[in-house]
Amino acid sequence: MAKLGFLLTSGPFQFEAWDTATRLAEAALDKGHEVRVFCYLDGVYNPNKNQVFPDMKQMPKDKIAGIVARGASVIACGVCVRARGQKGEDYVDGVKVGGLPDFAEIVGEVDRLITL
Repeated sequence: MAKLGFLLTSGPFQFEAWDTATRLAEAALDKGHEVRVFCYLDGVYNPNKNQVFPDMKQMPKDKIAGIVARGASVIACGVCVRARGQKGEDYVDGVKVGGLPDFAEIVGEVDRLITL
């Protein structure tokens, strides 16, 4: 099976890139592909477990938790996390805080990289 990578750079309430990324990841996982996600810049807000948005049926954190539970690897850029006043414990279970070397590894290993 193929390895699919995602670079998620936009925040959860600016655009719906998180929704596109998680839907594509779900579809890839359904077909047995490996999924790796790197959250960069404002993308590090997407897996934050403290999100609250009235009237939103499914939060970005929930969709990300769902793909992690299915075996996807999700890493948030540590510099971006700290620059935004967040900490590793602010994320849904299974999301790791890493760095650009992790992203370089993802780029080197995946068959396709999608940037959102």
